Amino acid sequence: MITDKKLFDHFERMRRSISAFARSVDQYDSAHWIAPWAGSVRAPDLEDLLLDLWYQEDQDGRETRIYPGLIALNREQITLAAEVNMAKDQFRKVVHAMKEEDSVRWREIQGQLARRYQGLNEAMSREGLSRLHLKQVFRHMPLVVKRPDRVGLSWYTSGRSIQRITKQEAWDRLTQLNTESAHIRIQMERLSALPDNEPLARVQRQAPVLRANLVFADGRRKSMNVSLPLLFPSQGVNELPDFSVPPATPPNERQRLVRSDNKLEEEPWLPSIRVHRYRQEKKRVY
Repeated sequence: MITDKKLFDHFERMRRSISAFARSVDQYDSAHWIAPWAGSVRAPDLEDLLLDLWYQEDQDGRETRIYPGLIALNREQITLAAEVNMAKDQFRKVVHAMKEEDSVRWREIQGQLARRYQGLNEAMSREGLSRLHLKQVFRHMPLVVKRPDRVGLSWYTSGRSIQRITKQEAWDRLTQLNTESAHIRIQMERLSALPDNEPLARVQRQAPVLRANLVFADGRRKSMNVSLPLLFPSQGVNELPDFSVPPATPPNERQRLVRSDNKLEEEPWLPSIRVHRYRQEKKRVY
């Protein structure tokens, strides 16, 4: 059984490892760049952004706050960064075990954690926080083993997941909504008019991600999603490689061209449940 003390101890170990890493970066004046957050002119403090672990009021559960940046590390700091990521993994295992044992107890523990760290959150101007944002807690600090020559940072906004569903499954989802509403009834009628064997697709737009495109001295390239500052060994050079500064916010529209072989209709057939029809192949006339 996972005790409250064990969970608190793992959370505190993670918090202390984050603080130790951030303070080492400040102490040695490591070369770094962190983007201003939310339109402010001043970049956030490294320790503050790494300890941004709580849901803010009215925050969408699928949304994670992204902090673009680059930090060159010495050997000691690389070790400290690895310890942070290990502490995150250990805390994740404890949380998952507790949630499997008793999900109600886990929710109570979150309230206790918030009260325990209330003073720290208020000092960071984060008031009213009562629930851990587990995606932000568990996410690793991105660390590469070699210093890149160039880093391109750009938003990727066209990601989406597509789930193939049947007409009956779409019907079941619609009937879980308010079937007295006119717009739901209209969609039910549209669905009824389709053949029973017509496949449909449920599309979930994924949140924008920040992607780092790295180029190394030997010509190798690497792409990775980064929601926290990218970490890399300084290799004796305490300055940053060439890098591009991304826009402060992701673009509203998809930047990639729509593929000519896109099999889904652009507009949803059942917008309330994000269901699209597949494009009908046009019959050739000879």
